[in-house]
Amino acid sequence: MQKTIRKNISGLMWIASLALVITSCQKEKSAPLQTASDALSHSSHATMTPELCSPIPDSLQVPEGNRLFLQTFARGVQIYEVQRSAANPNTLVWVNIASLAELYVKPDFVDHIIHHFAGPSWQFIKGPFKDEKVVAKKVKGSTQDPTAIQWLLLQAVDDLSTPGNPVSFVQRICTHGGLAPTTAPTQLGALDSIPYTASYLFYTRN
Repeated sequence: MQKTIRKNISGLMWIASLALVITSCQKEKSAPLQTASDALSHSSHATMTPELCSPIPDSLQVPEGNRLFLQTFARGVQIYEVQRSAANPNTLVWVNIASLAELYVKPDFVDHIIHHFAGPSWQFIKGPFKDEKVVAKKVKGSTQDPTAIQWLLLQAVDDLSTPGNPVSFVQRICTHGGLAPTTAPTQLGALDSIPYTASYLFYTRN
């Protein structure tokens, strides 16, 4: 059974992704769209003021020489796997192995623009940067809400991203949910997906 669980991780991620896409399509049919292309075009010629649930801490600020060009609103799942603790191999713990989410231009999850998956990676699905992918590494994290996953500052890894990728830094803010399962881990390799929402801010070099 454990082998089956491990082999089916990609299937779990695909099913979750499909469900998110179907739900988003249903919402988009009933609401007028501001196209992703328009949003990116506008943000490239103006200073953006992001919608914030609370101020971004100093530890997560993006270095000078970068400017915000896109804010997105995400919903998806944080995927956890039961693994052996690095500190004590006899202890089983839940380990976050991937995020899987869809990112939208509008806060009511309308105008799907980016697919977010393991890496962490983000791939544009429409607009002037369609098919471009950014892979990033965590720089810092900050717990703003003990009931939710951390806010993060991440930096793009140029060697792993596509050559036309415009993103230099990413901030994950305004998180809700996504924490590890509260059930005790008992079966090595078991998987669980925990829903979360967040806002992702994308920066580019000046």
